[in-house]
Amino acid sequence: MNNTFSFNRFKNLLVLDCKKYFRNFSTMLIVFCSLPAVFWIFNLLFGSTTDGSVRFGFICIVVAIAMLQVPSKVYGKSNLPREGIGFAMLPASSLEKFISMFIYCAIVTPILAFFGSYLVDAFLSVFPFGGFEKPIHLYTINDLFRMISDSEGAIQMDDMAYPFEKIMPVGMMRTSLYLSIIQWAAVFMLGNMLFKKHKAGKTFACYLGISYVLSMIVGGVVFANSDRIEQWLDRFSDLPTEEMIHMFHVATIWGMVIGIAITALLLFFTYRKIQTQKY
Repeated sequence: MNNTFSFNRFKNLLVLDCKKYFRNFSTMLIVFCSLPAVFWIFNLLFGSTTDGSVRFGFICIVVAIAMLQVPSKVYGKSNLPREGIGFAMLPASSLEKFISMFIYCAIVTPILAFFGSYLVDAFLSVFPFGGFEKPIHLYTINDLFRMISDSEGAIQMDDMAYPFEKIMPVGMMRTSLYLSIIQWAAVFMLGNMLFKKHKAGKTFACYLGISYVLSMIVGGVVFANSDRIEQWLDRFSDLPTEEMIHMFHVATIWGMVIGIAITALLLFFTYRKIQTQKY
């Protein structure tokens, strides 16, 4: 039954995992969703205000922290020698267990954490005190990226203003954002199946360590080839603007392809760990 899929079995598993999800994570989820009140209380005490973009960024951080915690809180016993027997004996295949875990860690949690935090923020903005002057605008992906560009959403190239969506199309932005969410979830799903104690902390430490090592390797390669890179940049700056934008698109697509490959590997290893886990 390891590689089979039955809709009826999967439906029952989703219900069981839903009960486990809210039993083990609902309190923490409520705490995360209530964190925007910290800014509100701070503003109330010191008579300050918090800009909507800062509050929106804080909500995104809350979502990331919730996704960091949920695998260990809901599925933390799944790889333990004794407590994991219950997970192993569930009347479901390894594939069904993996898909259910993915749904709750990578889809349900970010949605609940984001909109829960947003609703708390919106409720607090109703009060005439507390420094939340108005509800956060639920920016479109395009608007969010425009916020970081110059000239009201335009970028200067060759003395011409190019709309930011021409540099980074909306579809590409969405794909990159959704991929980063799934990749973040995949990292902690795998860490949950690899580590037996302090799962979230050890996974985050490994994530930081690997990121640091990779940055050092890239930095070393750049430093060792600084002359060649400088010559390449000089030639790149002489290219027509349209060709530069095309090259940027190609580089972005390759970056997303690499990101998809890494995410797929993380998810595959998580599935294999569920399938081959010994108790």
